Amino acid sequence: MLHSLRARLLLTYLAIIAVVLGVVAAALAVLIIRNPAIYRRVYTRQALALQIARRRLESGPVEEPALAWREAVRIAEVLQARALVLSPDGQVWRDTAPTAPALHFPPLTGKDVQHGRVRAADGSPWAYSALRVRNGWWLVIAEPLPRPLEMLWRNRQDWLVPLAEAAVLALLLALVLAWWLSRWVARPLRRTAKAARALAEGHYQPVPEEGPQEARLLARTFNEMARRVEASQRSQREFVANVSHELKTPITSIQGFAQAIVDGTADDPESVRTAAQVITEEAGRMHRLVLALLDLARLDAGTADLRREAVALRPLLENLCLHFRPQAETAGVRLTLEAPDGLSVTGDSDRLAQVFTNLLDNALKHTPRGGEVRVQARRTADGVEVSVSDTGEGISPEVQERIFERFYRGDKARSGGSAGLGLAIAREIVRAHGGDITVQSTPGKGSTFVVKLRL
Repeated sequence: MLHSLRARLLLTYLAIIAVVLGVVAAALAVLIIRNPAIYRRVYTRQALALQIARRRLESGPVEEPALAWREAVRIAEVLQARALVLSPDGQVWRDTAPTAPALHFPPLTGKDVQHGRVRAADGSPWAYSALRVRNGWWLVIAEPLPRPLEMLWRNRQDWLVPLAEAAVLALLLALVLAWWLSRWVARPLRRTAKAARALAEGHYQPVPEEGPQEARLLARTFNEMARRVEASQRSQREFVANVSHELKTPITSIQGFAQAIVDGTADDPESVRTAAQVITEEAGRMHRLVLALLDLARLDAGTADLRREAVALRPLLENLCLHFRPQAETAGVRLTLEAPDGLSVTGDSDRLAQVFTNLLDNALKHTPRGGEVRVQARRTADGVEVSVSDTGEGISPEVQERIFERFYRGDKARSGGSAGLGLAIAREIVRAHGGDITVQSTPGKGSTFVVKLRL
């Protein structure tokens, strides 16, 4: 039981309440022990007795200390206290408790009525009140002060019973509150643990965001992690399926035409040449696919060899436009470039050329005759933007959301029969340069791909 967080929280809250009650009890005990009201009650009672004794002594003979002694005996009987008569030189003349430990009083001078505390010969504390009588004699009343534990026990009705009642009530309330708090904290954690076990088994269960702030943050983080894990697993499954599909077609073609050569079906030079050409083309297709996958894997792992050098964008874009101009003229598409001089970024010129080559090739393939492909570059507040716009058929919103995914070809927009890795590789290259690539498109009006790069 003590291994659960809920039990530990419950015991922790109860321990805190017990410690607080213990501290309060200790503080109250110290307050009672040091409370001057206890001594004031003793002194008040003694002063009242001495005041009565003074009136009686004022009517007696002046030279008679025995009268003071008689008053001492009477006070001792009434108050159940110890009474003494001191001579003018401070010596004890008579003591109603001669066998008790001797009391050593300080010199009594000054006021006629004095109060104080002294210690007896055995070290016990005593409270006394002294009254000056005629001819310098003193009538003293002394009472032993209780020891700390005795004092607490004498006043137990004043503090122990109320404290015990308050402690029981506080513990009951603390038990209820601690149970509720421990449940409030532990329940979302148990749900998160259950969801984590389910995720390990391949089942995604979202965790409700409830409980304290830390538990809600944990649930929110877990849900985000679980969504990413699920998306990653789905992506891996799709990746394996897509690679298998992409490799299946060329392997089937290679196997078929190779079998034709082996079994003599292709028995004339023209048939053999045709079979050999198909095998070569399909092998090249497989080679390009494998190279693209390796390139993508290196970019994912961050091990791609990227140079970091100043790249002038206008000469780079001009060379690419010059390379694609024959293709644009053949397709009847106008290709334009708008880029200011002196615009440069830090990166790998070959990798950036690979990105813009892919975008230009896609734009020219999907722009009808009479359309236009425009390449624009401009400086922004935090870097450079290069956009490739076309007036083609556009891309639907559903396809735009997934167009940068690997092997995704949607409604065949931007696919051109390819494996669907070009834009995925382009995005990874741009991200490796600390930038981003986005698409804006309206079906029927064209598309614009924007590459944002840092300086």
